[in-house]
Amino acid sequence: MSARTYFVGNRIWWAGALFLAPIIAAVVDSPVAGVVAAAILVLPSFVLFDTDRTWWSSDVRLLPQDEERSRTEVRLLTISAGTGLALGVVIAYIIW
Repeated sequence: MSARTYFVGNRIWWAGALFLAPIIAAVVDSPVAGVVAAAILVLPSFVLFDTDRTWWSSDVRLLPQDEERSRTEVRLLTISAGTGLALGVVIAYIIW
């Protein structure tokens, strides 16, 4: 798998997890459920997107050494996760 696939997958995972958490909290009518859902949905990303895993190509395993690209990708990850969370909160507010 390529570095691009790694970064796009990571962004989609985090955005999706943070999008779903507030919606689950609104449906269940409990903020605690949203926190638990966020934890359950986000925790697998620390295993799947660990660059030391054997399923990632050598390009991905070398990513932590590329500081400039890592900084850019962390910024994009933050933006996508924040956007997912914001959209989830808006939809949760509409549902609630």
